Amino acid sequence: MDEPGIGRQYYLNNIGNIYDCWEQYRGDGVTIAVIDGGFNPDHEDFTFEDGTSKVTSTSGGFTTTGSQTSFQQGKQYATDLGDSHGSFCAGVAAAGINGKGVVGVAPNASLMLLKTDKKPKSIVAAFKYAADNGAKVITISIGSYYNYNGDLVDDGSDLSTVFDSAVSYCKTKGTVVVSAGGNGGLDHQPNEYTFPGATTGVIGVGGLAANSEGEIWEGSSFNSAPQYQFCDVFAPADMMYGCCHYDGKKYDGGWNGTSFASPQVAGLAALYFQKNPSATPAQFESALYASCHKITTSEIATSSQLGYGRIDAAKLLGITSFGEVSVKASASWSSCYCYAYDLVTGKENAPWPGVAMSKSGGTFTTSIDSSKYSKIVLAQSGSGSKSVDLSLSSFRDGYKYTLGTYKEVGAIVGSYSK
Repeated sequence: MDEPGIGRQYYLNNIGNIYDCWEQYRGDGVTIAVIDGGFNPDHEDFTFEDGTSKVTSTSGGFTTTGSQTSFQQGKQYATDLGDSHGSFCAGVAAAGINGKGVVGVAPNASLMLLKTDKKPKSIVAAFKYAADNGAKVITISIGSYYNYNGDLVDDGSDLSTVFDSAVSYCKTKGTVVVSAGGNGGLDHQPNEYTFPGATTGVIGVGGLAANSEGEIWEGSSFNSAPQYQFCDVFAPADMMYGCCHYDGKKYDGGWNGTSFASPQVAGLAALYFQKNPSATPAQFESALYASCHKITTSEIATSSQLGYGRIDAAKLLGITSFGEVSVKASASWSSCYCYAYDLVTGKENAPWPGVAMSKSGGTFTTSIDSSKYSKIVLAQSGSGSKSVDLSLSSFRDGYKYTLGTYKEVGAIVGSYSK
């Protein structure tokens, strides 16, 4: 996969083994509607491998004036170069495999770009339009705080009422709605829920910290009290790299927000519906929630406040990784043990301190089954430096590996995406 920026997309390694998923599913035949602003429909990464545009002819723009909402169809009416928010979200969901820039979670999905003026009535109209025009998935990363009135004052409606109706309509049409959970943590108000993320039937997505499988991003909203159960799942939201169109740039990094967690879940939905084209939104939600990993290590919130937990593409799609991992370590130790542990099932390859590694000179080696273990701990025995040169081989294409120190026992800890 020759995408120049993929090395900067760390988050692809924190949502399950997406690389093996792509061997079978890339979102073919599925349309993702992105409701937002700040679009460049002609961005170079919004093309398929053959160079044709991923952006559908049903794209367009919604505007509300007074009680009237109008729509203009066509890519030109979706264009909004004032910022890059929509382009970034669309790229996270479905940037194409075309040798340019980055790759989306569902790289073969089509994109319906729906620009709005961010008013609730415009957003609701966009929901219904997307559902009526072939979008199987909607992702939205704009919205309103729960106490907003704005353009709803004239007819006496409120956010809950208007979004409940629109989301219910989408689900009857077979369309999944995914929304950013909100960035209330930035204001130390994680319970300031937003719509449509808090709407019943919407999959609300909170944010994880960079390069973390168990810590939430400090700016993310979360389910801080029983009445605020609006974040269902969590995906990376910190230090993101993706598509933009400002200052002469086509790509940029350092972006933060649950805005960019939502399109990852939308991308997973596209992969799921390629595999299960007749599945209902309820069936997708059930499968998604069952495939998540419960977060128990966050210092910001308790596990009961973090919905179903971290998303996992391979687990959702039933993709089983396989193959042997060769573990090799060079160290001035008298002996070395490899302790492999599965964070999900709690299984280990041997009781602590693990399996004794074979030694030849200053090199220790062993092998483990890569389909079973997501943590590798090296424990020393005897005197010698704690520094270690560790490497792994025989991974399937796309596996990434990181190394750190487990401070409690002074062991060396490695982890890889799985």
